[in-house]
Amino acid sequence: MHVRETKFGFVAQHFDKIMEWADDAKERMKETDGLHSIALFKISEDQGKILAMYETQEHMDKGKGLFFMALTGVLPWITLSPDVEEYEVNWMWERNQEQGKRHG
Repeated sequence: MHVRETKFGFVAQHFDKIMEWADDAKERMKETDGLHSIALFKISEDQGKILAMYETQEHMDKGKGLFFMALTGVLPWITLSPDVEEYEVNWMWERNQEQGKRHG
C-alpha cells in the first residue's frame, strides 16, 4: 500500500467548494485503477490535507492524472502551492480483516 499526502492552503470559508468538487469527482476516482481510498481533511481555517491510498507504487504513479485533475479543479480556491509527499505503508489495520497487514 502507498499513500500520497498533499497539504494545501485554501481561501478561508471555501472548503465546502473543495468538498463539492470531490463529490463530483467520485466517478473518476472509481475509474482510477488501484486507488484504495481518498480522505480530505480541514486542518485549520485555511489549510487542508488529502490522503490518497493506492495498492502499489505503480498505481500511485498512474494515479497522478487524477491528482492533476483535482488540482486543476480546485485551483480557484487554492492559496498555497500543494506540498506533496509519498510514502510506502508498512503496516495497516483494516476493519473486517482478521489481523494487521504488513505491506512492502
